Amino acid sequence: MATISDVARIAGVSKATVSRVLNDTAVVNKETRKRVLQAIKSLNYMPSYLAKGMRSKKTSTFGIIIPDFRNPYYSELLKCIEEEARKHKFIAIICTGEMNAEREREYIHYLLSRQVEGMVLCCYVSILENKTFIQDIAKKVPIIVMDQPSFGIPVSSAYADGYKGFCKLTDYLIEQGHVKIGMIRSLHKYPCSECRFLGYRDTLKKHGIELDPDLVVECEFTAAGGYEAAKRMLSRSKPTAIIGVNDLLAIGAMKYIREKGYNVPGDIAIAGHDNIALSSLVSPQLTTVNIPVEKIAEEAISQLIRKIENPRSWNRDIVIDTQLIIRQSTEPVTKHEILM
Repeated sequence: MATISDVARIAGVSKATVSRVLNDTAVVNKETRKRVLQAIKSLNYMPSYLAKGMRSKKTSTFGIIIPDFRNPYYSELLKCIEEEARKHKFIAIICTGEMNAEREREYIHYLLSRQVEGMVLCCYVSILENKTFIQDIAKKVPIIVMDQPSFGIPVSSAYADGYKGFCKLTDYLIEQGHVKIGMIRSLHKYPCSECRFLGYRDTLKKHGIELDPDLVVECEFTAAGGYEAAKRMLSRSKPTAIIGVNDLLAIGAMKYIREKGYNVPGDIAIAGHDNIALSSLVSPQLTTVNIPVEKIAEEAISQLIRKIENPRSWNRDIVIDTQLIIRQSTEPVTKHEILM
């Protein structure tokens, strides 16, 4: 592997001159710059950003930990985060914690060893279980928490308002005449899931509808979980509408309902949350709550860069509003057949 000394020797200049060309830190003669760039190209030289970071304490990298690559929401969010990072000339190192507190801690230590200048944590588990640990890490590098508030930890956060999103969604279904509205929620009491459940519960209460425990089922954050949850729900009750705490759960529920011979939305309306790309591709297209991932990514990275450049700047909780997207999977209850 070529070194900076090899580049300097081929170009006939000093290592300092090569460094100036690479970092654009000083004016270099046009012909000299040309020779250096030609030497870099011919040697296929790649500068060591880790070594550079150890010298300057700047690596232009930050780490991201997400819960699960299998959820399309995170692939869409990561795409937006990487685009925002490039605008600021930063590179993101991505890890998945698989919703395991110990694994998340291991990845945080790994990212610190890579000299990252900041971290973006979409970690349902570690924020809840490792509060002291996160507080200690925040003293070393700036941290942005996504998908939930900061819970008093000295970090910033950027997340969608899931509570209001589920209030909008539940209001809409009630306005359509639905009273027996089932909900598929997360098996684990993650803040992002819990606030959506509370939006559902409080909106039912606002309309004078008593929450029916038979219409609330818990499962894992997967389409398969939604499928099994719908199976359990229909074995003990007959809702006219079902909402999933995310789109994957709703899509899984829709699959089971249609397999059992029910029509969506004619017999049972289905809705979700997140507005992943798949929600507009299933048939019927899924009514959902849109999370503006571009806006969340923009706010999160902007805040992270601000903290990197000025560690003493204030932490902020940035709450992004959501939008109800009405599609073909829901319709007024007056069109529903009586379920036996």
